[in-house]
Amino acid sequence: MEIKIGNAVLNEIPAWLSNHNFKYICVVQDINTKIAAGDRVCSLLASHGIKYSVFLFEEASLHADEFAADRLMKSVCNDAFDLILGIGSGTITDICKYVGYKANLSVAVAATAPSMDGYASKGAAITIGGMKVTPQTITPDAVFCDTDVLAAAPMELIAAGFGDMLGKHTALADWRLANLLVDEHMPADLYGQMEDALNLCVDSVDGLEKRDKQAIESLTRGLVLSGRVMAAYGDSRPASGTEHHLSHYWDMRLLAEGFNTPSHGHAVGVALIEALRLYKNLPSSPAQPKPVNRRYIEKLIMDKYGANADAVLSTQNPNLPFELILSKWSRIKDIANSLPKPDDAAALLRKLGGATRPADVGISDELVKESIVLARERKKTYTVLQLYGDLGLGLGLEFI
Repeated sequence: MEIKIGNAVLNEIPAWLSNHNFKYICVVQDINTKIAAGDRVCSLLASHGIKYSVFLFEEASLHADEFAADRLMKSVCNDAFDLILGIGSGTITDICKYVGYKANLSVAVAATAPSMDGYASKGAAITIGGMKVTPQTITPDAVFCDTDVLAAAPMELIAAGFGDMLGKHTALADWRLANLLVDEHMPADLYGQMEDALNLCVDSVDGLEKRDKQAIESLTRGLVLSGRVMAAYGDSRPASGTEHHLSHYWDMRLLAEGFNTPSHGHAVGVALIEALRLYKNLPSSPAQPKPVNRRYIEKLIMDKYGANADAVLSTQNPNLPFELILSKWSRIKDIANSLPKPDDAAALLRKLGGATRPADVGISDELVKESIVLARERKKTYTVLQLYGDLGLGLGLEFI
């Protein structure tokens, strides 16, 4: 995989295509990314005599779901393309990686916003049957991040990328928690790289306010590094914890009720603050939990997960004995104490006009409470959500 970040990087696309002997390109864009970079890329391809066709998603609000993927799949399978070139950010990239994997086609991406960390990862966040899933697909052969294009992106997309990266605070804390309690594999080099990616982004916040290109480049490098760590690990675990589990649950519930879902990065930023509160509000010493009424939880799962409930119930969550948790409590509290305060994280997000409250992204307080109990059922990795479940916290929200 080649990663190119800098000024005028779009100009390097034709030479890269020629050097890798790609003959016929499917350029995938939507009505916004066409303006941001698509027209420029097509002009470059035409001027270098490279054969291409454009697949344009014309809807005003495009979602990475099975319907969009199926439309692109039918198009690429009806022609002799040898590369899908996505022009866009999260949605376009996820659709292209998913379809490239299914159609056995190479993929490259020209980024239009520093809005998410999936450019260089194998995972593609796709909504299938109303459930947000992240199947392992393929990494792009190349990612082109032109800082001229990225600096011109709407500030809300820049803020979304910052929110996605700031969420690594709790993703990394959850990884440490799982390593401590269930001995989950946590390679020191990959953990350190993800920390570096997070620090790159936090250090860039003042420049991002001014659209400083060096700050935009730092944010982009952090986002791309995050994706590469996920690809190296083979899973989204290094970059995804409670903050992503909550936001994905919110997406699922909103879609089920016929509402639009919020921008991923903004939702992650809000969910980060909720996850930080969970960590910071852990009791100084846990009490022996009362027995959990599992039938009640299963009824909630059936009610809230709908058609996906059977799949959720079929995979058992890890449940840890109280004695084990108690024996590790001082180290658990060390993890919690190492995290920033929720108000400090919110202050950073507000610098860029990012969302900080559930209402900012169309999430009710009731849905937040529901997600603290039920989002942990969606993905069977140990996080602070599972810890709350093992301690019998959350149903009454005693410490929220």
